[in-house]
Amino acid sequence: MKYIILLLVMPFIISCEKKIEKDKKVREQQKIVREIKKEDLNFSLNAKPEYFSARTINGKLFNSADYKGKTIVIFIYDKSYLVKSGTYDMSEEFNGIYNTYKDKAKFIGIIEGFNDSKAEFDKNLKNSKIAFDQIDNTISENTEDKLHYNLSCSPAKVIIDKTGKVILSTCGGKNDTELVDKLKNLEE
Repeated sequence: MKYIILLLVMPFIISCEKKIEKDKKVREQQKIVREIKKEDLNFSLNAKPEYFSARTINGKLFNSADYKGKTIVIFIYDKSYLVKSGTYDMSEEFNGIYNTYKDKAKFIGIIEGFNDSKAEFDKNLKNSKIAFDQIDNTISENTEDKLHYNLSCSPAKVIIDKTGKVILSTCGGKNDTELVDKLKNLEE
């Protein structure tokens, strides 16, 4: 009799264990999705991106939380823009804006793209003479990008105001009118 009851109860026990395992897997997957979403920085217009931090090329830690209550200007660009082309000198453009408005905002650059030669990258960065801190967000066979965000154009220009809200999110070079207007209108 005991064996018959045990045989009848056994499928129920097995199905409960499977349900518990399934629930555990679902919770683990939900946790992974939350972590992935947490890493994505939203630089869309009117968004309030999470605070983020990363080491700059010169070894300093940039933490956007350190600039709470201040304006942050972020330039995101492909490493190919470090070299002046026949029609566009991104470094000159960015340095001009930086030199004019560095007292009104914190500037940070984020370099992206596939980096297949560290020596060439370092040489191009040095020759570009960009005047403000840069974060190396390039990828290579041995490294992954450090920051994840929802912009896929280059160069991108983002302004986060004193309240933490994105007040400008534009793409492309040689188009500084809106960026400069926003920076001119910032309160000191």
